[in-house]
Amino acid sequence: MTDWVTWSNLLGRLAYPSTFILLLVLLAFISLLLRRTKVAGSALFVALGLVFLCSSPIISELYSSHERTYLPIPIHKYPTAEAIVILAGDVGIPVSPRMESEVQGNRSIHALRLYRAGKAPLIIISGGNVFSQDSLKPEAAYTAELLQDWGIPPSVIIFEGNSRNTRENALETAKLLNNRGLKRILLVTTAFHMPRAIGAFRAVGIDAVPAPSSISAELQEPTILHWIPSLDGLGRVQRLMHEKIGIFVYRIRGWVST
Repeated sequence: MTDWVTWSNLLGRLAYPSTFILLLVLLAFISLLLRRTKVAGSALFVALGLVFLCSSPIISELYSSHERTYLPIPIHKYPTAEAIVILAGDVGIPVSPRMESEVQGNRSIHALRLYRAGKAPLIIISGGNVFSQDSLKPEAAYTAELLQDWGIPPSVIIFEGNSRNTRENALETAKLLNNRGLKRILLVTTAFHMPRAIGAFRAVGIDAVPAPSSISAELQEPTILHWIPSLDGLGRVQRLMHEKIGIFVYRIRGWVST
């Protein structure tokens, strides 16, 4: 039987504008075959409207506002904690033809800098595979290997590979912390994911300090470029909706705390 994690991914994808646009284009194509030109024209008009809306400065502002809820600060200004917790997911795992793990984000690098700055004596990595993978270890295991390659002693690295989403990240990490009598952590994930992550960790009683690892640079460019339709615009809307829907669902279920 399909579990709720699969259903949440499926329903989330059905809500994305890209899905609606594809369905509208399909409707227009079928309508043209049936010689329903007015229906085809209306469907294409709405599809184009969605494309332009997703590329508009309005969406860019909403995206930027969400991402800047928790801003990065210089490493030396972070408080000390009992552990650094990394949410796995930014490492390219060794799926053929890739032979070794690769860094695809900077959560691990950010955690490395925090550790070297003496901000915590322990690193905990949380994250399994969302869907079962034959002959592959949990994502967190590959992150742990990279940290060891960079010189962090294996004795200060702990990982769990059971969690499949942010809620489970928080629950599984809470178990590890409680077993060791630890409470305060520096939570490392992307700035864009941090609002949901920090709420989920605090909801299970963890004293989590946000330590966002990455944030988009606001580079100046002509405003007219923001109105040109692009796949980047659709991607921003998809990421924004994913987080906003996630926060809404988590709030309804009592899984986030302010």
